[in-house]
Amino acid sequence: MIRKSTNELSIRPKVSQQIRTVIIAAAIVLLGGVFYFAYSVGVRSGHVQFDQDQLMISQLDKTIANLREELAATEAAKIYAERQQQIQEEAYRQISRAYAGSEQKNRYLGSRLDFYRSIISPEDGQSGPSIQSVDSRLEAGSLNFDITLVQAIKHKHQVQGSLRVELYRGNELLGRWPASSNRSVNYQYFQQISGSIEASEVPGDAKLRVMLNVLGGESIERWFDIDAKV
Repeated sequence: MIRKSTNELSIRPKVSQQIRTVIIAAAIVLLGGVFYFAYSVGVRSGHVQFDQDQLMISQLDKTIANLREELAATEAAKIYAERQQQIQEEAYRQISRAYAGSEQKNRYLGSRLDFYRSIISPEDGQSGPSIQSVDSRLEAGSLNFDITLVQAIKHKHQVQGSLRVELYRGNELLGRWPASSNRSVNYQYFQQISGSIEASEVPGDAKLRVMLNVLGGESIERWFDIDAKV
């Protein structure tokens, strides 16, 4: 091929088919080498990343296992603490009930002690039979009452006699118990007697008159206000 030049003519030799084939083969080999190198680098990098990922996964698995163990231990501690709290609460309730029962028993024993003390050594110092107290209450159309009779200081002999209760408003007799004959009494230290008088309503100024007739002795009489619980 002849090309014109400004100064001179140049003639290039024609490349043979064999040389061209060699060049193409060399280019293919070189390109293949480049691809293989890139592939090798990628594979190695992938293996390194895979190993790192596996290590990280293993560490995460260990961390999760440790957290699960700690969570299980915490749950067990929580359950134990709740059981201990329940045990303590139940123990506190039992102690409270026992204390309340003891207080109630102490009050009861104290009242009984005062009662027996009043028999052995009454405040007025008077010996013999007496009407100590009357507790009254209005229930179901009747005035119910409990009478306590005692014999103070001296208790060698039985107290025998009869008892009568009358309900008054001023000088007006509203009712009596028993309705016919008197109630017999027989005791040495004390006796508690219950009775009732029919009454749908009881005036606020009403009073109970209690009469104890001692056999072979004097008659004892006391007036009592109607209990505030009426």
